[in-house]
Amino acid sequence: MTLRSLIFGLTMLAFGHVSPLLAQSDEIKLEAPQPKITTVSAMRARRAPQVTAEEIMRLKLGAVVNAVARSPSQDTIGGKTDYWYRVNLSNGQTGWLFGGLLLDYNAREREEILLQVIEARVKAENTDFSDRQEIYNLAADAINQAKDVNRRAEFELLKLLALARWAESFPDELQDKSPYREWRKAHDAEVIPNEFGGGYNLRSELLWELERKYRTLPIADRIAWEAAQNPQPSDCEGDEVCNFFRIESEIKYLSLHPNGAHAVEAIRNLTAVLTDDVISRANAKGGDKYAREEQDALRKIVASLRLAVGKTSAAEKSELLKKLARITSTR
Repeated sequence: MTLRSLIFGLTMLAFGHVSPLLAQSDEIKLEAPQPKITTVSAMRARRAPQVTAEEIMRLKLGAVVNAVARSPSQDTIGGKTDYWYRVNLSNGQTGWLFGGLLLDYNAREREEILLQVIEARVKAENTDFSDRQEIYNLAADAINQAKDVNRRAEFELLKLLALARWAESFPDELQDKSPYREWRKAHDAEVIPNEFGGGYNLRSELLWELERKYRTLPIADRIAWEAAQNPQPSDCEGDEVCNFFRIESEIKYLSLHPNGAHAVEAIRNLTAVLTDDVISRANAKGGDKYAREEQDALRKIVASLRLAVGKTSAAEKSELLKKLARITSTR
């Protein structure tokens, strides 16, 4: 290296603009291969420990690799600070993966690790249609490998939640093109077109069926709450009665799990939507055909709400009971 090049490199380092290749002149060999698992979809393996290095291949979500070396210093990417790891790839080559997108892997704890990875990706916001396909596929594979009924139930729930997120990201403008056309055929019985918001919504009955299947397990409470919270196509536009009808699923949750983990939240939500206007319209009599149909529907829901509230021991139900007492009309 010439004196001029050395001075330039030191200057760039001082100002924090030196490339990782210049700053990291060597790698640190690991004493033994360290298993790692990818936590994102289509993770890029590169020829060098920097984001601008040539891409060798992409790894699927949940891919397990062996790290054999790491970079001498850490890097910060997307708010995460970690080393780069040189790993053995399935094509026989080695490549560099950023450690901030990896987790330590242990085959004996595979199910727990997969739960952690899938759960995090289901909740992630910055995922697109193809990303969500990998999340769904990983959850589906995990179901088949689960050795315990409790784990299987967790993975079945995550599969449905992954499908729900996947359906939401469906690009309507491409629905007649491959692979979106095939997706619609494969999942037609599981989703509903959302004509108001675009994309599709998971059919809530799939979650309720899963709750019935695993009702004796602790996870049934969470499944029921996910069913109650699963969005369905709606265009209420501020209509208070419409919003009251929409929250009927929380009544079902409260009836099935009156003292469940989300019982208090359900009671507060139901109290909020049981407004003066809803009470007034439930007490109304007469009117045209549509008004009478609405009154009948409201009274039916109110009756189921009374039964559900009667099952819970939550102290927060007192305000809701006061509101229900104001609804006196019967047929």
